[in-house]
Amino acid sequence: MRLRVGVSVFCCLWVLGAGQGVCWAQKDPGLRQGSPGAGAPLKGLTPIELSMFNEGLNRALQLEAVCDGCSDITLGSYTDPAKGNLVTQTNSSGLGVRFNGDQCTACHNQPAFGGSGGFMVPNPQDPPNQYRAPENPMFDLMAHRKGAANKVPSFIQQYGPIREVRFVRKADGTPDGGVHQLFTVVGRSDVFPNGQPGSCTANDLPPTDFDGEYKRGNVRFRIPLQLFGLGIIDGIQDREILDRFAATAAIRQELGIQGMPNRSPNDGTITRFGWKAQNKSIMIFAGEAYNVEMGVTNDLFPQATDEAPNCTVNKSEPNDIFRNDPTDERNQSFYNPFHILPDWQMFAIFMRFLDAPQASPMSASAQRGMQLFGTDVHNPGIGCFACHTPVMVTPPQSETEALQNVEAHLFSDLLIHHMGKGLADDITQGKATGDMFRTTPLWGVGQRRFFLHDGRTSDLLAAIEAHRSAGMDCDHEDRENATGCYGPSEANTVIRNFDALSAADKQAILDFLRSL
Repeated sequence: MRLRVGVSVFCCLWVLGAGQGVCWAQKDPGLRQGSPGAGAPLKGLTPIELSMFNEGLNRALQLEAVCDGCSDITLGSYTDPAKGNLVTQTNSSGLGVRFNGDQCTACHNQPAFGGSGGFMVPNPQDPPNQYRAPENPMFDLMAHRKGAANKVPSFIQQYGPIREVRFVRKADGTPDGGVHQLFTVVGRSDVFPNGQPGSCTANDLPPTDFDGEYKRGNVRFRIPLQLFGLGIIDGIQDREILDRFAATAAIRQELGIQGMPNRSPNDGTITRFGWKAQNKSIMIFAGEAYNVEMGVTNDLFPQATDEAPNCTVNKSEPNDIFRNDPTDERNQSFYNPFHILPDWQMFAIFMRFLDAPQASPMSASAQRGMQLFGTDVHNPGIGCFACHTPVMVTPPQSETEALQNVEAHLFSDLLIHHMGKGLADDITQGKATGDMFRTTPLWGVGQRRFFLHDGRTSDLLAAIEAHRSAGMDCDHEDRENATGCYGPSEANTVIRNFDALSAADKQAILDFLRSL
């Protein structure tokens, strides 16, 4: 069980005829070109399951309107998924008075719907020949849709990552950790349509001083995670996770990697979704995302995050619930099997039936990179595989046959690890303390645009190096300003092994990752 390391060198080539040496170092090759290899339903779904997948996709592509009954699209009509980033009409209603997004695809569209963020045309209401270049939809599109008068914080950049904001502490100094929505509905034309009475102003929904909190060091970011293959991950049994973990015990001890599961406080089973593995299932994730990100109250989260009365007087609460209308006049007939279920649950069903991303054919360099990354205890490489478990298998029996015995190449142990001060966000969720994060699945990483929980880099090499973090000297910390004292990152030894590789071998690992 010997880890593979080498001597750090740069590869040099002699350019014939130029009379000079040209040296190069490793470099992230960038977004993998070609087919997304993602966004498709699971293979082997029944016709009914495929119909549910398509209905869930349709619901997730829709724009959310603020008020009940003010949809401006033909009820029951379908949106072309290929044009999901150009949707301009609202269908299902329920956008909260404070929100981060008004459409699921806005946060999950790179490289296909279900991905981990991406850019969108900021003026889809204009003719195609006047479209501006795609950009971060938070920068203009969602902030100002339908006349909204939101000021965009300085940390939301035109070509930067989509960011969810959490505060470390509340105004009284006690721990916070919750999501603070960036935008409000003030100024939107669908708050009180058709001249209905009522007012909803900045006095009712005072804007949050995000830039002030950012300057005070109280802001932490999260970027969207991909949805590909979440139904597969949802079905992996706890014993599969723990058995794979136990199999690497000896090599993890050699590398200084510990790891532990985050667990549900109710039944003690392993939670596995979210940056800190804080959510138990895709159903919980879906209900929470609808409420926290879009402000849509639902069966799981029936109370609004902001109940400003002047801004919610024209809206039922909870809004997106199991449907029981006698007709489909509002697109939610109890007697229409596709419309009984609420949007949030159809979104979860869509995720359950969404297949994992497919890797591209590997070059010779990428194949070497896979060996250096490590595949199992017999070929540990430099040790990356000890956290990024290459494969897990779903159970032999499932109500969805397409989810039976799936060999999932997710490259994650689904456990949480200490990453040190460099990546710490000072927020505790379940057993995941301020510097702990779930091992992010690497399938689909070849076409991700931004990396790490806060989207701080689009460079895969920089993301790898950011896993290194020395332990803090707490005796010499400025305790008045310190938000936490953390030990070293569990990844330090692996990063040292990576740094000891030749430039060609580092490049091989980057090429391998970009093939996923």
